[in-house]
Amino acid sequence: MLLGGNETTKKIDNYAINELKIPSIVLMENAAISFTKHIGKNEDNFLIICGKGNNGGDGYAIARQLFSKEKKVKIFCISDENMSNNCSVNYEICKNSGIEIFYKLEKLDKLLLECDVVVEGIFGTGLNSEIKGIYKDIILKINEYSKNKKVYAIDIPSGINGDTGEIMGVSVKADVTISFVTYKKGFLKSDIKEYLGKVIIENIGLNKNNIVHIVSEYYLTSEIIKGFHIKRDENSHKGDFGKVLIFAGSSGFYGAGNIVAKSCVRSGAGLTTVITDKNNFSLNVFVPEAMSFPINFENIEENFEKLEKEILNSDVIAIGPGIGKSQKALKIFEKLISIEKNNKGNVIKLVLDADALNLLSENRELFEKIKSRSVLTPHLIEFSRLSGFSLEEINRDKFEIAKDFAQKYEITLLLKGKNTIITNGKTLFVNSTGNSRMANGGMGDCLTGIICSLAGQKYGLVESACIGAYLHGKIADKLVKQQYIVNASHIIENISECMKEIFEV
Repeated sequence: MLLGGNETTKKIDNYAINELKIPSIVLMENAAISFTKHIGKNEDNFLIICGKGNNGGDGYAIARQLFSKEKKVKIFCISDENMSNNCSVNYEICKNSGIEIFYKLEKLDKLLLECDVVVEGIFGTGLNSEIKGIYKDIILKINEYSKNKKVYAIDIPSGINGDTGEIMGVSVKADVTISFVTYKKGFLKSDIKEYLGKVIIENIGLNKNNIVHIVSEYYLTSEIIKGFHIKRDENSHKGDFGKVLIFAGSSGFYGAGNIVAKSCVRSGAGLTTVITDKNNFSLNVFVPEAMSFPINFENIEENFEKLEKEILNSDVIAIGPGIGKSQKALKIFEKLISIEKNNKGNVIKLVLDADALNLLSENRELFEKIKSRSVLTPHLIEFSRLSGFSLEEINRDKFEIAKDFAQKYEITLLLKGKNTIITNGKTLFVNSTGNSRMANGGMGDCLTGIICSLAGQKYGLVESACIGAYLHGKIADKLVKQQYIVNASHIIENISECMKEIFEV
């Protein structure tokens, strides 16, 4: 699903009108037709509230469509002066068609009481100043009288900034928001759900292939994820699905390594090997499918000759969860990233998480060793250390800071959190799955395991990160319907089933 803000909407409209030569009035008509197909069959008595811009024009066009279906339709016109051209055209058609139009604010209370459904088209996406005066009064009346009615918002509830999701003083509270072409960036703001209601994205007669060059940001959906799928060849063997080497877990933190390994195995990696303390016997018990590479942490250099052979035999290396920040951990980290290509001549992909990110932030010269082949999966605090930006600065301009960072260091960034961001500096994806019931220890380790497994199965770094984040959250969203808390173990148990559900439907 395309993701965009106010500027994106303008660019798409301008391209459609000026390059594709689609008259703007046709785009408005297409929007109205797309909108009305989501109106319930039993919904009959409508009040359409229209502003004087193109959002109001959409409202008049929708009123016409509903009226043509013999629905009961009344219109409240906020102003018939200085209308946009397309708004004026549809307003005149409504007048000529005999649809009742009301203009006086004192009539609005009665109109709201008498209708069953409200459709509001007051401002649209371009709002960037606080709502005052008559507009504020109208929105407050809509919210007051529509508590037991259904409210549809055209494109975006009037009062919400399409870029930031900020409420500009006051906003319509919609039950359904039917938006056009792009999922608006403002919708990502977590505390405005009660204003958006159910969000539906509709087309206005544009083929996505015509406008894909305008948009480089996407809201992840099952359709996008399915489009990434690489079908398994029936004649393949385990060597074709990736040899993954994992450096995770240490004394007191063996669980981290076990979780990464188990999620890697369950996600379909061909061969999984874990670098672990020679005294760690838990791996074989909890992840019998994985192999261990025992290492003597008292004298790590004595392991390096064998470790080099293991690196050269690997397609992907995951580093970080539970390894700590000791000098010994740093030396192993440096060794693992020192070889760029394996025995087959292929670039060895890297997935870096947790302590690997902390070591990286303290040893910035290592960025040179990981560029063009790495996925970094920080949460906000880790990303603050890596980027040098404060949490406040990141939250204020997360998309641009994430893209700039990924581009500067030539890496793929997966910035964890609500609406996880995945970007390589050019294209950006925002995850649509996940919930707060999965906010507990081991979840990041599980995600790391999924991503490195997918990278081993010949998925690109961006695709591995996108599928991993989406799958991780989708499983949790499904599980919270039947349980209160979701742990990493719950995710791991359901990985294969969810992959089949996504890829084979």
